[in-house]
Amino acid sequence: MTALLEVVDLVAGYDGSRVVDGVSLTVAAGESVALLGRNGVGKTTLLESIMGMVRPTAGEVRVEGRDVARKPAHVASRANVAIVPQGRRIFAPLSVAEHLQIAYRKGGAWSVADVYDLMPRLHERRDHLGSQLSGGEQQMLSIGRALLCSPKLVLLDEPSDGLAPAIVEQVRAVLRELASTGLALLVVEQDLRLAFDVADRVLVMAKGQIVHESATPAFRADGERARRLLGIG
Repeated sequence: MTALLEVVDLVAGYDGSRVVDGVSLTVAAGESVALLGRNGVGKTTLLESIMGMVRPTAGEVRVEGRDVARKPAHVASRANVAIVPQGRRIFAPLSVAEHLQIAYRKGGAWSVADVYDLMPRLHERRDHLGSQLSGGEQQMLSIGRALLCSPKLVLLDEPSDGLAPAIVEQVRAVLRELASTGLALLVVEQDLRLAFDVADRVLVMAKGQIVHESATPAFRADGERARRLLGIG
């Protein structure tokens, strides 16, 4: 498969710290990859560095061969990368419809109608303000907003965070549907069932580095490895 995203020896952090410490990874076109690891190992900083929200101090981030490292976030967006950030970051005073209209990229692969078809609850709530939405509805809106940038790759940071189990199932179904369309996904997630159901491949981070990589079925079959790397069980 052709590499859509290539991260090479990436170093990033805050105030001189190395939160991301020499990470290299690839995501192929149409591939779904789960990025796992304990809290505080650098997963969010890695996603934000790929997107241009955190400025790396070394290394490369290439999208379809174009280096976007140390460039503003709109450069990655124009290179067909979108992010669904942790915490949703929905604007409280804007309605669902206003969020989507602002995000809509004319001539792109996704329309507002397509987002409503994928997530009918958003259509039902289209006139409601961001402050009036449940956590699950906000997460759906955050995903819809990203899709309207017409990305080839979506970075998702803890899409199940703080959601009730029934809502997590809805998010899982949406991500599986997106993966089936050929959209590439890089998903940071603590809910292993969601991650395993969506991802073709698993990466594990520890202390700012990628310490394990395997196909999802192989990782699921090795419970001892998962317990050792993730501290579960």
